[in-house]
Amino acid sequence: MEKKSLKKIFGGTLVAGAVLLLTSCNTFCSNLDTSNYMFGYNGMNTVFFETPEQGEQYILDTFKAQANVDTTKVNAESLMLEVNTSDNNDNKNYVNSETKEKDYTLFFNKVNDNLYSLKNVTIFANGISTAENTNGVSYTFGLNDFTKNLINNAANYGMIAPSASYWEALDQKLLEEMIKEAPNTGVDALKDVTLENLTYETLYGYTAEQLAEYKSDTSNEALLNEMLVGGENNIGRNNALIARTGFVKFYDENNPTDKFANLRVWNDEIIKREGFNFDDGMSSNFLNLMNTTLTNQVANLRTCITVEDGFYGHVSNDPLNDTVLIEGKASDFYGDWGRAFSEHGFLEGLLVYPIGVMVENFSHIFGMNGYGQILAVLLATFIIRILFMLVTMPSTLSQQKMTFLQPELAKLQQKYPNANTNNYEKQKLATAQMALYKKYKVHPFASLLVIIVQFPVFICVWNALQGSASLSRDAVLGLRLSDTIWNVLSNVNGWPSIPGWWTALVLIILMSAAQIVSMLLPQWLNKKRTKNITKLNNSSTIDQQNKTMKITQWVMTIFIVIMGFTLPSAMGVYWLAGAIISIIQSLLLHVIFIQRSKKQDRHGNYKNDKVSFFEKMKNLFKKKQKEGSI
Repeated sequence: MEKKSLKKIFGGTLVAGAVLLLTSCNTFCSNLDTSNYMFGYNGMNTVFFETPEQGEQYILDTFKAQANVDTTKVNAESLMLEVNTSDNNDNKNYVNSETKEKDYTLFFNKVNDNLYSLKNVTIFANGISTAENTNGVSYTFGLNDFTKNLINNAANYGMIAPSASYWEALDQKLLEEMIKEAPNTGVDALKDVTLENLTYETLYGYTAEQLAEYKSDTSNEALLNEMLVGGENNIGRNNALIARTGFVKFYDENNPTDKFANLRVWNDEIIKREGFNFDDGMSSNFLNLMNTTLTNQVANLRTCITVEDGFYGHVSNDPLNDTVLIEGKASDFYGDWGRAFSEHGFLEGLLVYPIGVMVENFSHIFGMNGYGQILAVLLATFIIRILFMLVTMPSTLSQQKMTFLQPELAKLQQKYPNANTNNYEKQKLATAQMALYKKYKVHPFASLLVIIVQFPVFICVWNALQGSASLSRDAVLGLRLSDTIWNVLSNVNGWPSIPGWWTALVLIILMSAAQIVSMLLPQWLNKKRTKNITKLNNSSTIDQQNKTMKITQWVMTIFIVIMGFTLPSAMGVYWLAGAIISIIQSLLLHVIFIQRSKKQDRHGNYKNDKVSFFEKMKNLFKKKQKEGSI
């Protein structure tokens, strides 16, 4: 009864420790990183154009992209401003039916001579029929997807959303603050930017012509790369005003932990302007809903371990707006490593940070193209497993010896066949078993040490790979290493041609198979070695130990397979590589033990070994001396 209680206490302690470890590792994302992520999800609502004609084409393309729309009927004459959704007679036509002149002011605001913005307006395309509406189609422009969803959620709670003009005013304020921050970015193209000289290229980083060309051929990787990092014709999206300074929407340098400090101040300023009132702005409930929604969306983000400032992450399916600016965490490795201990925690400093930085450096060395990240994870896995093997080698050898001693244990069972019913034989068997373990320097519970050490290492590796910013960029056969296998496999829209779906499936199958083989291989090898040994009576003690070990191994293997579905794909690569290393290790140890057993006599001494002979003479001399014969 006492042993059972001890096992329960020990098991409970392990579970509690596991939960503690799972929740203890902190994110390395700085306040600035988090603000950039928030802006990545909830950026500017306003869309800008070089000319109103480009904006008009954007509106037409948006309507043409709607399901079941007759594209032949989508034209400028069909567009009208939806002033009153309950009475179409109040709508204002975009094109004058008599003069055919277009009223650009109906849909657009002029920022300066080189830049126009699309208003927050609902536009009705007349005469276009869909399955839902046979008279026409309405679409609200000037709001991003996050804001649209937020407004819908607010309506479910009975909250009043801000007015259309409010969102335009908010983006105007944001643009002014971004321009103030521009000189601090270190980007030459942004040093002298003002509202009067702001251009489409300065704002977005590429030209409207490049965007149109890319939309016509999204497979043009060379063009996409130039639009992102810049070239002869543009400064690059990663050097643009929005990408570099958008964080100010959620960052106050005087209070960096309060992500909505600026929005509250701007909200108060806007509703006090002429033409606005309190109901036009964000109520405290609406602002709190935005705060909660956005905070929850970025709460689990850990992709912030970097060796240098750069654009990482995965916030959008649009490659031009997918990444966000992340601060470098290893400019002063030893200083930053020390801060990892003091600011984040012991495990973070001991393992998470150095592993993350190692993966980051390898990724940059091998090339940021997807395959470079794969090689980085594989090399990091090899190094981690080698270090892990060195730490646990005595326990691993003891565990292997225990497996190798199964024939000797079987002989002991034969010697004491009634050990499971006879207390005297049971005691004798236990004594003989312990003597056998002592002779071959085997520790029965050594395998527990491997598991105890392995679990925190696993947690730290998981957090390091999850935190590695480079793994969130690029893809291999359509699969990002930061994506979870489950999220990829559960997305069946467009199956079977979904990028990365088959890659994720093959990875989880290979990883699971490799884990099972690495677990069962030592048993298979031992079974092969003992196939000629007569099946003997069972010993409850030995059987219980074997049963406990098998259960533990299966639980760990199933745990890894399940976690392989839910954790980033990088962990799948890590476990696959680790399992292959374990298989090789088991084969090598098996060969070594086989060779050693061939060199030993039945007493466990090496044949033709002079040292062993002298040891025997020494032991004989001590025995005679003890008996008084000498």
